[in-house]
Amino acid sequence: MGAAAARVRRAAHADGADHSGLAALLSVHALHSAGDALITVSLAGSLFFQVPLGEARGRVVLYLLLTLLPFSFLVPVAGPLLDRFRHGRRNVLALTCGVRGLVAWSMAGWLASLALYPAALAVLVLSRAYGVARSAAVARVRPERVTLVQANARLNIASVASASVAAAIGALLLTVTGSGAWTLRLGALVLLVAAVAAVRLPDHVDEHRTDAPASSAYRLRSAPAVVLRPLVAAVSLRALAGMLTIFLAFLLRERDVSGTTIAVVLSGAVVGQLLGTLAASRLPERVVTRITLTSLVVPAAVCLIAAFSPSALNAALAAGVTGLGASLAKFRLDAALQTHVPARSTSSAFARSETGLQLGWAVGGAVGVAVPYAGPGFVLAALIPIAGLVVTARLRRGVRRPGA
Repeated sequence: MGAAAARVRRAAHADGADHSGLAALLSVHALHSAGDALITVSLAGSLFFQVPLGEARGRVVLYLLLTLLPFSFLVPVAGPLLDRFRHGRRNVLALTCGVRGLVAWSMAGWLASLALYPAALAVLVLSRAYGVARSAAVARVRPERVTLVQANARLNIASVASASVAAAIGALLLTVTGSGAWTLRLGALVLLVAAVAAVRLPDHVDEHRTDAPASSAYRLRSAPAVVLRPLVAAVSLRALAGMLTIFLAFLLRERDVSGTTIAVVLSGAVVGQLLGTLAASRLPERVVTRITLTSLVVPAAVCLIAAFSPSALNAALAAGVTGLGASLAKFRLDAALQTHVPARSTSSAFARSETGLQLGWAVGGAVGVAVPYAGPGFVLAALIPIAGLVVTARLRRGVRRPGA
């Protein structure tokens, strides 16, 4: 155990990440992701697995609507506000983690109450605000020898690893106690620790105060094609991921499949995301760009195969290639925004991109709720990346000019 911890520490501090501040941001993000996973496990147990199937559909639809509400605050309010507080980014990261921890602790007593839903909304709003601030901070702590895509990939490796461990602990705690309350309380404590770690980030995470006004008028539709292409690919693949997540959850529950089958499908999604992260962290940025633009084809093909030959293996493969493509597309999108958007508008740009990604996930999830059958479900799933491929192809041919 000690040797494994030492290897993880060496990897986190490699290439000057300890001096640049990237390693410290990795720690904050790992703690945040672990707290997120514990909250998710608790809510999933309360809203999905412990209620009748018909009631679960209604609760999932309500949850999807709740996931969209934070973005009504994020774009017009949080994005410009975070742009104006670039000099206090550490405080923003600490505040969003700390307040989420306090709200999560309160939620432990509201699992059977309607108060759970506005509290869950508050947790989502703060989570998205944290994500915007964290994404904007990456460029401030990136070591010279590490590209933005690689830095983002390292953050995701830390996120997936910590979230996986935390989810396993949360599921065990949920099974032992029979309630999500203690899982929520553990998540709250982890988020409070993340808040303390955020305060201790290096000073240069914050930008120097300036008299130049923050721009709140940045519009992604007027962004250059180098930003729009990965945006379209990322939104398409996020929509596919949302659709498959909800669709497969209901499909597997309706068929009352074994735990082994569920584990196979979940493993496919996790392995795909990890492979995407590892590829982004090791491949040159230009190669990641090419893979991103072609990663829409493979998920569409695999979903069509699953439609005509449904099986747990094909479902796992569809989830895996979707996770791989979505992971690569998100890294490429983050790097494009961090590179091609003016620093004074970075938070606004990330707020808008996160809105598009979440909207895609929610719309895909809504489709997944409405389609109860394997064949039609996978056919519809295949159409999502095909639509994204058509749009990106038009952008590559210059139909969409930068600044248009």
